[in-house]
Amino acid sequence: MVRGLYSAAAGMMAQQVRVDVIANNLANVDTPGYKRDMVSFRSFPEMLISRLGKAPKRNIGSLSTGSIVDEITTSYRPGPLRDTGNPLDLALLGNANAFFVVRTPGGELCFTRQGSFTLDGNRRLVTTSGCAVLGISNGQLVEIYLPAGELQVNGNGLLTGAVNDQGELVERLALVEIPAGQALQKIGNSLYRGEIAVGDIPDCEVRQGYLEASNVDPLTEMVSMMAAMRLYEANQRVIQATDSTLGKAIEVGQV
Repeated sequence: MVRGLYSAAAGMMAQQVRVDVIANNLANVDTPGYKRDMVSFRSFPEMLISRLGKAPKRNIGSLSTGSIVDEITTSYRPGPLRDTGNPLDLALLGNANAFFVVRTPGGELCFTRQGSFTLDGNRRLVTTSGCAVLGISNGQLVEIYLPAGELQVNGNGLLTGAVNDQGELVERLALVEIPAGQALQKIGNSLYRGEIAVGDIPDCEVRQGYLEASNVDPLTEMVSMMAAMRLYEANQRVIQATDSTLGKAIEVGQV
């Protein structure tokens, strides 16, 4: 009977993780470029139970402790495009595995699909979280400055009027593509970390004046949330029923 407590408790913890992931998806439904996370489960390895005491040690059965969270994966399915008319808003079209390259204030190279860019006090192109958007100049990654006028980007990511911190022309935006089967690590603010080479991205168009919306479907997430809550409550009732039964067994033993 006690075995049921382990299975139910494991189920509750697994569903709690699922609820947290779904809640995070719903909280970012209006975040440009956000990619939804998904939870997968697997059964916890069974543990053998041995007879204790002076008798020879024998295996008397196994204890299944329910399911645990296997991994949390990200869906890179592209979100719909939204026309903003802002020349600093950029979206990547045609290749769901393409990302912009940015540099954090700490100097780390990261990747993002959130193309809601702006200019800082030095007219440097940055993300809403203050990361520098990078371009390519003479084969090197450089920060992008606009000394005058508006940002102009064509469909291939070629820039017009953009320079680096030395005043040299910046040729194009820096983009990366995730190799098949490789995952990126989410680090917050719609940023991803990974070891990926920068280069030409096939079948990728840069669309100026547009933003890629989140790929979260609120209806699907709400249905998943209700299912997770029902499973959580079911496991909770199992624990309550088991606890009540064990309490009665103790009362009988005390008679």
